[in-house]
Parts: sequence; C-alpha cells; structure tokens
Amino acid sequence: MALDGHLGKQVTIDVCVSCQAFWFDQFESLQLSPGSTLKLMKFIGEHSSPRKPSLPDALRCPRCATTLHLAHNMQRNMPFTYWRCGNDDGHFIGFFEFLKEKNFIHPLSLEQIKELRQNVQFVNCSNCGASINLEPNSTCPYCHTPVSMLDMKQPQQMLEQLKKAAEPRPMDPALPLKLASAKLELETSLADHDRSPEWWSDAASYGLVQAGLNAVTRWLSGKLVD
Repeated sequence: MALDGHLGKQVTIDVCVSCQAFWFDQFESLQLSPGSTLKLMKFIGEHSSPRKPSLPDALRCPRCATTLHLAHNMQRNMPFTYWRCGNDDGHFIGFFEFLKEKNFIHPLSLEQIKELRQNVQFVNCSNCGASINLEPNSTCPYCHTPVSMLDMKQPQQMLEQLKKAAEPRPMDPALPLKLASAKLELETSLADHDRSPEWWSDAASYGLVQAGLNAVTRWLSGKLVD
C-alpha cells in the first residue's frame, strides 16, 4: 500500500488482512503523514475481524529472514506489542496494536465502566475476541487486556494536522474547504456517535474498539483525499 509520508515522501508498507497486521520497514511507521494514518485507521475499520488471527509460532522478517522477536512498548499509559527484526529491518504489528501505538486506544476509567455497565453486560475483547462479563470484570479474563475504547477526538486532531500540512501545497484545490467542513460536521455529529443506538449495538456485538472504528469509518468515507 502506497501512502504519503512527511515532507512529500512516499511510504510503501505491506498489509496482510488475513493476519490482521502491517509490516513496516525501519522508520516507516514514524514517517506516515496524519492523512495516511487516518487512511490506515479507516482501512482497519473496513477490514478488521472479530476473530483473533492464527499466526505461526515463529515469524520471520520478510527482508532478511531472521526470526522476529516479540517487543513491548508503551504509548502513554497504554501498553502495546509488536514483533521486531533483530537486524532493524522493520517490525510486524497487528491492527489493534497499531491503533494503540498511534494513541487511538485508551483504557476506560472506572466512571466510564460504570456507565457502560448500565447499557451492556457483555462486550467482546478487542484483543482476543473473548466475551467479557462487565459485571465482575474490567479486564479480559483470558488475555488480561483492559476494557478499552477508541478515542473519538483523535481523528479531529489529525484532520487539523492534515489541514495545516496541506496549506502550503494542497493536493486538491478544495482540500482546505473540505477539511473545514469536515471539522464542523465532526463537532456536530461524531461526538454523538458513541451514544447512538447503533454504537451500543456494535459495542455489544463486536467490542468497544470496533464500535468506534465503525463510527469513524462511516464518518471518514468521502472525507479523505486519495
């Protein structure tokens, strides 16, 4: 998949929908422009599966064929994992972990969990897909991932970055106007998606992260310039 990077550079990444994962060569993830990160977010929303993919016990680097090593990192207070090449040729990261790396996923506060319990009793774990009974649990009893949800404010902040990046040399002459209109629409509509009946239905059926992804994917359709 060819994407825009910073300073007009192009970044070509590898995608596997069956594995629900991306491969980034060294520094490619850091080189993504805000618009490209939003496009990957939309792609995840359109292609993610509630079932956790089955991966081989040993993953190998597609560049040098060495065995990849599981790595742990933190994005603010959210831990995420990926598999890295020992020769620094790149890293392999799942869709859900990519969203955490880019600060799209936040764990729920105690107050948010209390509110959630008033509306749904069970949600699917966004990491492993298992059913979580919210009455006794605030983490997945199987993989121990905290109950988390998509931060709905992040797309707005990235659209602002995209607007600023596009001002010197817009790819589309109407892009600034489109982004301004999108921002106004976001302020009046996207903020209400997490309280709509559709959102609650998605949350109960697919999990909180997928519910947020579905809402953002619907909203981003037609908003991003190819």
